[in-house]
This record gives sequence, C-alpha cells and structure tokens, in this order.
Amino acid sequence: MTDAARLAQARVPDEALRLRPAAEADIAALLLLINGYADRNLLLRRSAASLRQRLADFVVAEQAGQLVGCAALTELGPGIGEVRSLAIRPDCAGRGFGHALVEHLLGLAGPRGFEQVLALTRRVSFFEALGFARTQRERFLDKLRTDCQQCPLNLCCDETALVRAPLQPGERAGSRADAFAGVAGAQTAQLTRGGTSA
Repeated sequence: MTDAARLAQARVPDEALRLRPAAEADIAALLLLINGYADRNLLLRRSAASLRQRLADFVVAEQAGQLVGCAALTELGPGIGEVRSLAIRPDCAGRGFGHALVEHLLGLAGPRGFEQVLALTRRVSFFEALGFARTQRERFLDKLRTDCQQCPLNLCCDETALVRAPLQPGERAGSRADAFAGVAGAQTAQLTRGGTSA
C-alpha cells in the first residue's frame, strides 16, 4: 500500500458543514477569500465597505469553526435574485460546499420574493447540476450596465447566464432541472422573436 493510500484510509471524516448568515466579524475572512478569487479574475473584487453594505445577502460555510466558503443572494431587480461571490477555500474544493451554499440560497430565494435566481458563470456544468438552465445574458441589461462594467473582462466576457426557480419546501436543487429548462427555453425563444419575458 502506498503512503497516499494509507493517508486516504486514515483520514478522519470531515466535521459537519454549518451554514449561517454572515456577520461583521466575518468581513476580514470574506475579503481574503473573495479577493483571492478576484486576483485570478474569477470574481469581482470587494471592499470592506461593499461587503458591509450587502452583508445581509451573504451566507458563510463553516467547518470546525473556520470559514471555508461563502455566497450571496442579491436582489437584481423585481422578482430576480442573483447568486454572487460564491467562493470556497481552495483546500476545501471538491467537497460539495459550493453546492450546499447555492442550494441554501435557492431555499431562501422564495421567501425573499424571488421568482427566478440568476447565475453568471464560467462553471456552467456546476449550476446545471443544481437545476439552472441557460438563458440569454441580454435579459439582464441592468446587471450588464452596472456590475459588469467593473469587471476587467467586461469587453471580452465569457460568462454564461443561467436561471432557475427558487426551491420549494423539501425540494433538492437538481430535482427540477428538466422542468425549468423548458421555462428558460421558452423565455429565450420569446426574446428571439422580440418579446419580453417576465
């Protein structure tokens, strides 16, 4: 048996992941995590002031008392929320923490009055596995005019827009992928014909 195999066998199971609302005391750790992704052009850079302004939108993931991830659900417009600043500590990647955070946000979306949740991302398969379906970026012109102008990749953006409905009580995130894909496809077809979508 190799050393790597022995280490894998001897690994202590992970402690339970705890999701909770972000607090003022988390700001330094959030900045470090989010801006580490921003340094690689994967997220928009955040300041302490911008985090404080939207702190109520953030959920953090903790394991063994340490912040290991975060994500925000921010109002984009009437009835539309957006998943933002999804970041997982690099040494914790691949453990399902990102899925847990997004699924939690989807559960919060309905009670917050959101009919749709948007994700602009390069990780399309990640969001599709959670029931998101591709849609046209142009549906979200307000987003493109404001936040996207701050992005260093704005003029050559390679992100894909995906949407889905909030989770219903007791529902898991991937369970309505086919049903919502039809809704997103119908909205895209309507936009192509020059209509608008709700």
